[in-house]
Amino acid sequence: MKSLLSNSRIWTHSQPEGSLVDRIREKFNCSRVFAGLVASRYGENFQRANLTPEEGEDFPEGIFHPPDQLPDLSRAVDRLIRAVKEEQDVFIHGDFDVDGLSSAALVYRGLKSLENLPGPGRLKVDVGTRDFGHGISKKTSSRLIDEEFDLVITTDCGVKGIDEISHLNNFGIDVIVTDHHEPSETLPPALAVVDPKRSDTDYPNPHLSGAGVAYKLVERLMEEVDGSSGAKSSLIQLAALGTVSDLVPLVVEGEDENRWLVKVGLEKMRREPITGISALLGELGSESGTVNSETVSYRIAPKLNSANRVGDPQVSFLLLATRNRSRANHLAKTLIDYDRDRSRIQNKLTRKAINQVKETEFDPESEGLVFVVGDEWNPGILGLVSSRLSGKFNLPAVTVSRSAPRCRGSVRGIAGLSVYQGLNHCSRYLTRFGGHEMAGGFTADSSDLDSLRCCLKEWASSQLDSYEKVEENSLVDKLDPVQANMNLYREIQSLAPFGMGNPEPYFWMDRLKIISARRVGNSKNHLKLKLAGGDEILDCIGFGMGENLPLLKDQESLNPVFRLELNDWRGREKIQLKLKDFVLQD
Repeated sequence: MKSLLSNSRIWTHSQPEGSLVDRIREKFNCSRVFAGLVASRYGENFQRANLTPEEGEDFPEGIFHPPDQLPDLSRAVDRLIRAVKEEQDVFIHGDFDVDGLSSAALVYRGLKSLENLPGPGRLKVDVGTRDFGHGISKKTSSRLIDEEFDLVITTDCGVKGIDEISHLNNFGIDVIVTDHHEPSETLPPALAVVDPKRSDTDYPNPHLSGAGVAYKLVERLMEEVDGSSGAKSSLIQLAALGTVSDLVPLVVEGEDENRWLVKVGLEKMRREPITGISALLGELGSESGTVNSETVSYRIAPKLNSANRVGDPQVSFLLLATRNRSRANHLAKTLIDYDRDRSRIQNKLTRKAINQVKETEFDPESEGLVFVVGDEWNPGILGLVSSRLSGKFNLPAVTVSRSAPRCRGSVRGIAGLSVYQGLNHCSRYLTRFGGHEMAGGFTADSSDLDSLRCCLKEWASSQLDSYEKVEENSLVDKLDPVQANMNLYREIQSLAPFGMGNPEPYFWMDRLKIISARRVGNSKNHLKLKLAGGDEILDCIGFGMGENLPLLKDQESLNPVFRLELNDWRGREKIQLKLKDFVLQD
């Protein structure tokens, strides 16, 4: 269905198999609409959508896969036990983004909390900086050798650190890699490489975040040493934080271990947040009892990430690791200051990037990819600029900071096109690269920049069958006005938390009449409607849709696209439609 408001947007709906919907409805005793939603996301694995914990338990039995199914995990646990028994010196090297910070803090707190063993001798943590890129740098490996550490644990990085890990091995330092990025054909020569994306693993969930992998390691270590599961500790909050922040899918073809990691972690966070998160929420003016995945994505994670963009990422790690409230308050205030600086620099560089595109008379149909270059641009802001450009042009975008002799770049992609594959295709022009389906980063010799630009544009053009500025979105079902009720809303909320791979469901209705319509908000940017269908009167709110009011009033009837929302006004709860779009009648 075509959008009434945008020529570049369409909405699609696929009907799940009727017999499957009937079985789900009978098993769950639920509405047909909800059964259809479960069928579309879980398929034959629908039982996992309705699991509930036993009395006194935090989560249902069997929702988390056994950690030992991860490759090399048992070997890693054995080496960690030996390290803490013998009080060896242990170094944790994490990545500097929120997933890496959460992973490093999780392993650090886990090792510190072991009750039945003396613990490591020295225990140090470094989360790196953008100056040295992702993973273990040669400078870091030389430092670890000089300081004579016995064991190194990487979190959210390391799977591509073949040379650096070989160097550490030559000096008798064991390395445990915990990572979730795509490995190369050759694994690093570490004592253990715990990565769910290894080709030789049968772990059911290849989509764990770095924090998810670290959590699995610590969970198994705690069970082995103390006889208790880490899932019952505050550590799962950090697993949830990393999982949401790194945008790994929560549900993939019925595999929803990530959804449960986030669900349980957020419940812990709401009841008793770790000290650092509590302090940061306090600075943000948020109550812990209302924390959800959106709070993490749009409030907590950006503040933690600001440290690696314009400041010192160690500040964010210390915030997640500390148990001292006074120290946490100070660190949280520092992150707020960092974020103000980040916002100012981001706006400045985004304006420069957009002006550069305009000056080159950019033609998206022929180019297939946005590529901008700035001299000595802040490397921590490049990814944010690429995200803006990608969203603006609906194309992959590359933003490069040029310096001598090397430049650094960040890539953001679009659905259906793998950024990592693109970088790999052009790896002959790169000195280092890494990434995911939707994002990546690289370093390259500045002399190769023109060749890299041509290679990436050629690759992007070959991947895009034709340039279509069309945003395709999914609808779950068509509702009758009477179905927009509290019962359906509560059924839908049982599938929370929502996020990547498990988006909040959108529905549509047709032929509704306008009862009242007005613009609201301080700038009159929003839209408030009352729509009628049959005997039902529906309250609707459309944020940022105020300018569409004249167009809507010209329509004989409206076909709204929406999600169900609970409006709690002065203690009175009522369902309203949170508008996303309106579609044309087929």
